[in-house]
Amino acid sequence: MPSAGEHWQGVHAFAGFLNVDEVVTLDSILCPDVVSDLSDEDWNHNVHKDFRIFLFRDPAYLTARQPLDPTCHQLLAVLERPQISDNVPRGFARCGFDIVDSCVGNSTLTNCGPIPEMFDPSIVNELGLIADLPTALEVRDRMRKLSPNDDHLGACEVWLIARRLPGR
Repeated sequence: MPSAGEHWQGVHAFAGFLNVDEVVTLDSILCPDVVSDLSDEDWNHNVHKDFRIFLFRDPAYLTARQPLDPTCHQLLAVLERPQISDNVPRGFARCGFDIVDSCVGNSTLTNCGPIPEMFDPSIVNELGLIADLPTALEVRDRMRKLSPNDDHLGACEVWLIARRLPGR
């Protein structure tokens, strides 16, 4: 977001975004996880899948475990490989679609720089995400086809992202 100063300007220029006011993403470089060390109890609430152990299934548990500062933290609801556009939990607002590498660490939209043959940065919404599922799937397929052996692009996947509305 613009209040991040030079860092924001660098991200903005690198990604080629023109109309982005804020970045909402699963990219761990731009938006690092708030929880960095797992407790024994976390294993009863997190996702037990490669590279996803810092994703939690229970927002009530997560917010009790780790209080969030609304000035710099967000609670996101995410869905890998969504089939429909508006499947978000109650109390969350749909933000759009990110395309993320197979390690769920880097967004190919924000972290690979402008790649004109894969997508035009002007297609992202004000949050740095693709607004509609068909376009996100087309971009993902182009990325996979043009760079099948690349660690980030060759097995990238579409994720639906929603965020908790303030006061909920």
